[in-house]
Amino acid sequence: MAQEHVPVLIVGTGGAGLSLFLLLRQQGIPSVLIERRSDISIYPRARNLNFRTLEVLRGLGLAAEVREAGTRISQVISKETLASKQEDIFDPTTLMEHSEALSPDPFGWHCPQSRLEPMLLAEAKQCGGDVRYNTELVSFTQDATSVTATLEERVTGRSYVVRSVYLIASDGAHSHIREALGIPSQGFGVLPEHFIFVYFRAPWQELIAGREADAFTIKNADVQGIFLVVTDDLGMFMITYRPALGESSTDFTAEHCKDLVQKAIGKPDMAVEIVDIAHWQPAESVASQFQQGRVFLAGDAAHTMPAYKGLGVNTTIQSAQNLGWKLAMVIRGQAAPQLLTTYQEERHPVGWFAARQSLTGPGAAWLSKGTKSELLPVEKDLPLFYPIVGYRYRSQAILSEDAAVESQDEITLLDSEELSGLPGTRVPHLWLERQGQRISTLDLLDGRFVLLTGTGGTAWGEAAAAVAEKLGIRLAAYRIGADADLLDSENGWQTKMAMSAEGAVLVRPDGFVAWRTNTLPINAELKLEQVLSRILGRSSAPTHL
Repeated sequence: MAQEHVPVLIVGTGGAGLSLFLLLRQQGIPSVLIERRSDISIYPRARNLNFRTLEVLRGLGLAAEVREAGTRISQVISKETLASKQEDIFDPTTLMEHSEALSPDPFGWHCPQSRLEPMLLAEAKQCGGDVRYNTELVSFTQDATSVTATLEERVTGRSYVVRSVYLIASDGAHSHIREALGIPSQGFGVLPEHFIFVYFRAPWQELIAGREADAFTIKNADVQGIFLVVTDDLGMFMITYRPALGESSTDFTAEHCKDLVQKAIGKPDMAVEIVDIAHWQPAESVASQFQQGRVFLAGDAAHTMPAYKGLGVNTTIQSAQNLGWKLAMVIRGQAAPQLLTTYQEERHPVGWFAARQSLTGPGAAWLSKGTKSELLPVEKDLPLFYPIVGYRYRSQAILSEDAAVESQDEITLLDSEELSGLPGTRVPHLWLERQGQRISTLDLLDGRFVLLTGTGGTAWGEAAAAVAEKLGIRLAAYRIGADADLLDSENGWQTKMAMSAEGAVLVRPDGFVAWRTNTLPINAELKLEQVLSRILGRSSAPTHL
């Protein structure tokens, strides 16, 4: 049987698989990405990207493509029927005040997976990526050095073997790989809400013109549900039903669904063609572990959550960014394999927290019971800032000022809705100027480690060049302030980060602060080498320095 060799085999082309593929590519690591489906789904699924995800895509050089593929974040428009004039509008940007101070990207952007995935796939193919549809993982085994996977082409039936250093399971909420590994999941599981998704075609363009990104909640005497636009003439109507009251999914025949859609549109004579009808129940489930040997779980295989706060695909892509640079550095021999254990340490608490927070939110207004889920107590329902960016990593890949390390499943939340450069948090967004061009600190992140210093940090820059060569890693250094590499007209280095002119902040490839200091040691090169060696697991040391 034919056999191939590849550093990483990724199973599943959803947001996790495609983004991880590109993040590895950015690091110079080739991978094979397989998908059992014949093509990308035309259905939107996740609809809005939050600013943290936009930052990940920005770092991949895809900011322009994302802007072109999407539009402003979805508003929720409540109406009696789609054709009625009276309406109430909910703007989700009100959920987070002053988000412009947190990121160079907007609070959110409407870019459904039916647009996002083709864009990511096109980028993967443009850079010569190996993406194989109609290809299924049949079985796999792993040993101390590799994973051996048997793949099958679904059209031809041809089987062949791929040996990889690591295997990534991004094969969805019902992951066969997770099941094969025997990894249990925790959480509420399938939730008690029941939905019918009715996909239909109708000449409804005049009713949705200019509002294709929005969600329309409909409530009248005949029907209650929500309209989402897929394409100009293709829409989805989502209906809740209640088995406790004797309602069943079998009640929703094509004829009945057509009648409900027409009544919800408010034009009984409008031609409506039912394309598909699907039953769906949201679920909250998090795998107990994200790694077993050389196999890693990503996306819904790792953490499945309801859509009520729109965190699903966003958490997925952010987890892929966390894993991508670590895999790359271990594969290249720049970091010890123990660096990979920090994927679990850092992302498992975040995945658990995001899933639990997703039990309620703006989307819960679709529930027949009311506007809040009963599964998350009101006092534990936190602002969106916290699941998006308001947490702090605690792991061996973070060197903190304090030695406190939470237990594996506990998440450390920030005391206020601000980012100040604490180790373990996403580096603050500062507007800077480089050669007359306005840029953000986040624009400096391109897959490398980045060392930011104040105006008195010339020695840090010299140390960075020497240490990068010695350790064989990519490390960029920038001075911030007057007469420096980056002009700081807003004085953010001091006001946001409280850093001295001689201080330094080390930022990981995923944009999180790994270490910082406000003093310049006698031997900056030795200090920086020690810091990076400890982060990369090349020497043992406590997690504070």
